[in-house]
Amino acid sequence: MGYSNGQANYVNGESTSNRKQQPLFSFGLITDVQYADIPDGRSFLGVPRYYRHSILVLQRAVKEWNNHHRPNFVINFGDIVDGYCPKDQSLKTVKKVVHEFESFKGPVYHLIGNHCLYNLPRSQLLPLLRIQNDEGHGYYDFSPVPEYRFVVLDGYDISAIGWPKDHPRTLEALRFLQAKNPNEDKNSPTGLVGLERRFLMFNGGIGEEQMKWLDGVLQESTRLKQKVVICCHLPLHPGASSKEALLWNYDEVMSLIHRYNCVKLCIAGHDHKGGYSIDSHGVHHKVLEAALECPPGTDAFGYADVYDDKISLHGTDRMTSIDMYFNPKADL
Repeated sequence: MGYSNGQANYVNGESTSNRKQQPLFSFGLITDVQYADIPDGRSFLGVPRYYRHSILVLQRAVKEWNNHHRPNFVINFGDIVDGYCPKDQSLKTVKKVVHEFESFKGPVYHLIGNHCLYNLPRSQLLPLLRIQNDEGHGYYDFSPVPEYRFVVLDGYDISAIGWPKDHPRTLEALRFLQAKNPNEDKNSPTGLVGLERRFLMFNGGIGEEQMKWLDGVLQESTRLKQKVVICCHLPLHPGASSKEALLWNYDEVMSLIHRYNCVKLCIAGHDHKGGYSIDSHGVHHKVLEAALECPPGTDAFGYADVYDDKISLHGTDRMTSIDMYFNPKADL
């Protein structure tokens, strides 16, 4: 199950012609661990879910990252604990999974997902995930090297879960769902057609304040000639995802992103089967396969090598590998 390193040998500061070029950096990836100490179950679609095995997938991932490829950092794309976790065990279970991530010998960046918010309110969850701010939002950015910036979006900014029941963002989400989804069960897509099927309570949206923040970050990245990787628990492109898993206002977010040429890749979780597409502007969209749905003895995690002209995802087992080359015209 080991990774092949594939890093270049250098002679007098330059790589030998018959070897791969050296990546600028690499990072580990995993999503939708959704651990719970409960018997295995199934999704609404009947797909098996292995609640107790998923933490073993995470443990093997951390061991592999620490002992073999040694990425510079790790990104968890959300949903570390399942919504079926007994609520009197939520805090203990979240702490248990976070502890496993902290066994990685380097920084770990967390995204929040709907299952995280089923278990704990934001006020408890964000400090455990080391997401530091005074306003309860889960979006932030970081630059591991001068040439790149990672932008972490909070896909549950406007959401009926996670905020207090009387919070303006909760009320806005409930009004939105009432207008968009006529079903009594707001997690049911019955009667919704095509892309309307994303208007479900287990999804969410990005609010005006976060959109303004994202616009500012992309402006700055353009000025600094940085390439940008967008990270969001919820997918941002229908070509890479089930319609039922998309961010409510993915179209608005992508319209903003397409005003700039700096964004090269959007990575998401949430849609457990995974997916991939390139949009009309040459932006890559990769949805990662879920650790939760790995039968015992199988895995879904990986690492990405980042270069100036591409990002190469090296998946283990059920996580697919792919080389994502950037559109050279987009940099003009």
